[in-house]
Amino acid sequence: MTTTCIDCGHEIEFGEYPFCPHGAIRESAAQRFAPIVVWQSNADSEKYSFPGQTNEPCPNGYHRVEIQNLREADRFVSRMNDIERRKMEADREMRHALDDAGIKERRRDEDARGCANARAEALRRRVREWTDQVRLRKRGKAIDPHFHINVLSYDSGNRNSYSGPETGWREKKS
Repeated sequence: MTTTCIDCGHEIEFGEYPFCPHGAIRESAAQRFAPIVVWQSNADSEKYSFPGQTNEPCPNGYHRVEIQNLREADRFVSRMNDIERRKMEADREMRHALDDAGIKERRRDEDARGCANARAEALRRRVREWTDQVRLRKRGKAIDPHFHINVLSYDSGNRNSYSGPETGWREKKS
């Protein structure tokens, strides 16, 4: 069964907009958004800077990158999360190494003092094993940097407004 437009008699197919003028609803006809602009360092491809406005001039040592569609935005968010996750993991490993060194030194001091009581020594050993297990369990948690593009993640009700010469100094949410 087909449907025809009562105004012009055009046969309407699935995926076509059912009102005149008839146009297919396809990705190419979808409403576009203004490009999201970031600046990427020329020296380090993993270093980015984020301008406050898309029309700001790019600083020396950086080049302008425009994110034109949702696929590019998803790829950029994934890339930024990978970069930030690696940084966070390196920081976490350094912090763990410092913690382990401190624990090792404290335990060496405790062992040097010694204890003649065998029961107290056994209890201390059990407490150390338990604290080591708890520490390893806590360290096993995955890291998620939660990087996102604000304008794509929140509607305008959740974003802060701004004002400037381009808005006539009136509050506007991007």
